[in-house]
Amino acid sequence: MVKNLNKFRYDINALRGIAVLGVIFFHFKIPHFNGGFSGVDIFFVISGYLMTSIIIRGVDKENFALREFYSKRLKRIVPALLFLITAITILGFFFYFPIDFMLNEKNAAASLLFLSNIYYWTNSGYFDASSETNILLHTWSLSVEWQFYLLYPLALLLLNKIIKNRLYFAIFFSVSTILMMVLSFLFTKWIPAASFYLLPSRAWEMMFGGIAFFMSDYLKNTGVRKSLSIVGYISLLISMFFLRSEMAWPGIYTIIPVSCTFIIIVANYNEFETLKNRTVQFFGKISYSLYLWHWPVFVFAKYFGAESTFISIITLMTICVLLGYLSYRYIESIDFQNNRFILTTMTSLTVITICLGLIVTNSSMFKPNSIYLTNYASKNVNKKIQFSAGCCFLTSLSSRIDRFKNTECLKIKGDMNNILLIGDSHAAQLSLSLKNILRKDGINLLQATSSGCSPVKRSNGQLRCSEVMDYVYNDFILHNSKKIDAIFICANWLGKGRMYDNQMIMDIKYTVKYLDKLNIPVILIGQNETFKMPYTSILAKEEEYNMKLLTDQLDLESYEVNDLMKKHFGSNYVDIINRNDFPRFSKAVGPYMFDNNHFTKYGADLAVDKIFSNLITQKLIAGINSKNRS
Repeated sequence: MVKNLNKFRYDINALRGIAVLGVIFFHFKIPHFNGGFSGVDIFFVISGYLMTSIIIRGVDKENFALREFYSKRLKRIVPALLFLITAITILGFFFYFPIDFMLNEKNAAASLLFLSNIYYWTNSGYFDASSETNILLHTWSLSVEWQFYLLYPLALLLLNKIIKNRLYFAIFFSVSTILMMVLSFLFTKWIPAASFYLLPSRAWEMMFGGIAFFMSDYLKNTGVRKSLSIVGYISLLISMFFLRSEMAWPGIYTIIPVSCTFIIIVANYNEFETLKNRTVQFFGKISYSLYLWHWPVFVFAKYFGAESTFISIITLMTICVLLGYLSYRYIESIDFQNNRFILTTMTSLTVITICLGLIVTNSSMFKPNSIYLTNYASKNVNKKIQFSAGCCFLTSLSSRIDRFKNTECLKIKGDMNNILLIGDSHAAQLSLSLKNILRKDGINLLQATSSGCSPVKRSNGQLRCSEVMDYVYNDFILHNSKKIDAIFICANWLGKGRMYDNQMIMDIKYTVKYLDKLNIPVILIGQNETFKMPYTSILAKEEEYNMKLLTDQLDLESYEVNDLMKKHFGSNYVDIINRNDFPRFSKAVGPYMFDNNHFTKYGADLAVDKIFSNLITQKLIAGINSKNRS
């Protein structure tokens, strides 16, 4: 099965260019490129094809050397990564607040060890820093590929010893790939974050590249190859417009970019002049370095409040291309004679980043008040108490539905009136403040909240969302409707456009109608304001650099959604959005928000005061109290 692969593959290089541009357009939020994130999947298939070809060709020629294989991967991947992390570390020391710099360095260490995918998965709590602030988030895919490079040749060598016949080898390999694909879809359903980040649920994408290698000799007809290639390119480009990041991934839709890339590689048609175009080939050649640099440039700009205007996007993308080219030309293209220098530098930089991630080293660069603000959430926000996190508020790190059934969260108190709070983190953030104020009226607050869930009577979101809402609406409320005096529904209602908004309105109306039939009064607690970066970071940067960021960093979509909700649910809707009636900062208790969209306890108290000063809420509480007296 020795195959002649010496002829330059313009198609594969063009695929690299398409993949990296898709990812960049997605991250920079270029209109209509909603599926650009699938560029990572294209890279996976290409890697699988090339690695399979190297290993199988070497085995068939009886000259495959495992040490040489690993050596070439090290020279190919590591130098450009070392250059990137060195630059990020130096810039971060001078420009990033200590807590942010330390987090960057922890991420850098994980990236250098090629464990960032595992690190991000195990540290992907609901209240962790937004993905848009993680300057090395994109290295998760490099870690997946490196882990694949380590294990894949061992697996193929073992399989080669067991199955000598190449046809049977290819059949077993293909069946195994399909089986792993199906298992990954199930894994995504049950543990979506782990499935997204970890090698076992991603390996099938690279193994599809392996199947492409085994099939590459079977297509001989030039016309068929050309037609398949055209179909593959067109389908791949169309998918970048229609795929959505909220789709389960890897999932059934992941088959689209994987199969399109597979078809193009198998077709092996390189006669299109477009493929040979110098610009197309340029982006393919610098694709790795460009991928490395595009995300840090974007995040660094966002860290300092850069707006997503046409001019800023063009400027930042130009910087990305320039840095990508320089990295390719002067780092990636170096022909290292041995790996000693690379390994020594890698080890030294890993030790440095670990130390910088654990020890505060750059606090002297910033004002004390700025540091206080950036440290506020970690020092002063107790989510276990304020949100009932891990108990009455489920997150990706604590998602067992039986926690609701086995705790005080949904315990009806017969000697008191009972109000049920349903929602996501925006409901949970108010729970303690609501409990305190309702207790004064002799009312017991029940809580059923789960992160990222739409609190409506339909299957939605991740598995824990469906389980929680199904249990609450179809079991608990149904069997306790006469004991529940009212229900508060609260969530972050921000969506993904008009289609989402329309569906959201329909779902809420259906839910309210369902509760009306059970004679349970409903109050929809309104959308609170949101920011484009953590509120405390905004205040810290205003303090540090004497700049005005707050107005520009306010996400106006939250106000638009609030107005939409008021329009449709006026008689049930309690408006809490901040219209300059909440203080920016209290010297006594600090800021009223601790991240992009969640209140501190102080902010939650302000919001709850606003809820209970609303006539809709006052009328509801008066009705409950009068019913109790009667």
